Amino acid sequence: MFHRVLPYKDVIDNMLKSNSDSIQLMLSTGEWQQLQHVKDFLKAFFDATVKLSCSYTPSAHELLQHLFAISKVYRDIRELENRDETLAPIVKAMTTKFLKYWDDVPLVTIIANCLDPHWKVKYTVKMMQKYKENLGLPAQNEEGRVNYALETMFNLYNSRINVVRPASTRSGSHHGLLDDLRDEDDLDENASMNELKSYNLGMVEKHPVDILDYWKRHSSASPTLAMMARDIFAVPVSTVPSESCFSSANRILTDKRSKLGPNVFEKLVCMKDWIDAENRTQHFVPGETSSCVETQGSGTATEAESDDEEYDPKDTELWYLRNNY
Repeated sequence: MFHRVLPYKDVIDNMLKSNSDSIQLMLSTGEWQQLQHVKDFLKAFFDATVKLSCSYTPSAHELLQHLFAISKVYRDIRELENRDETLAPIVKAMTTKFLKYWDDVPLVTIIANCLDPHWKVKYTVKMMQKYKENLGLPAQNEEGRVNYALETMFNLYNSRINVVRPASTRSGSHHGLLDDLRDEDDLDENASMNELKSYNLGMVEKHPVDILDYWKRHSSASPTLAMMARDIFAVPVSTVPSESCFSSANRILTDKRSKLGPNVFEKLVCMKDWIDAENRTQHFVPGETSSCVETQGSGTATEAESDDEEYDPKDTELWYLRNNY
C-alpha cells in the first residue's frame, strides 16, 4: 500500500489543503519520511515472502540472500534510531524474533547458496560474514565452517556415486595396466575432490542463468555437485505451495461429494495440482474471470485473460500484484 501512496504525496497534500475541514489530516514532512522508512523496512520482508513462496522455480539457493537483505534492513534501522525512534520498539521486537530462528543459518541453506554459480564458496563466505555483522553476532571462522560443510556433503555424495559407478567395460587385448590404473584413478578421492576445487576456483557467473539448466549442462564435468544440486534445489523453502495444494481439498470434498474414498480423494487432489502446475495456474482462484497483473520491470499494467483464454505463464508469478490479492 505504501509504495502506491508515496508517489502521490504532493497530490494528497494539495487535495487536503483545498478543503479546510481536511487540513488537519495533512501529514508533516517528518511523517511522510516515517512512512518512507516503514515502506523500505517492510519491502525486504515482502520481497522475501513473494520470491520464496514461488511454486515454479527453485528457491533454496535464494533463502540466504533474502536473509542477508533483511539483516541489512535491521542494521540500517538501528543506525537510524538516533534520528528517528518511531520504528525502534517494533524493530527491537522483530529482531529478537528473527534471531530466534535465524541466528544460526542452516548449513543446507549455505550449501545451496554455494551451489549457485553466481556466488560459489568465495562470495557465500563474504555474505555470511556481513550477515553476522549486520545482526551484531560474532563471525567465528565462517570460511572454515562453510568449506567443512560443503566438503562433508560432497564426500557423502561422491561415495554414493562410486558405489553405483559401473565396473570397467574395457575388454580384450587392449585392456592392460594403463587401463587398470585409469580405473583406479577414477575412484581416487583426491581426483574427485578436483571437481569441487575446479568449481570453486572457476569464474562466477556474472549474468542471470537458469540454475537447473546450468547443472544439467555441467552434470558430465561435475557429476557429484550436479547430484547435490538436484537434491537440494528440489526442496522448497516455503510450505506455502504444498499448503495451497491441500487447501484446495475443500473445493473437492463438498457436501454433495462427501463420500469419496481416501484413494480417490488423494488422486483428485494430486491430479488437480499437477494439471495446474503444468498450466502455471496454481495461484488462480476458481471463478476468477480477470485480474490486473503488473508486468515485471515495465511499470505498466495489463489485463490477464480468464482461465478459458490464453495467458502469459510468467504473469502467474506476479499473482501478489493482483488487485484482489
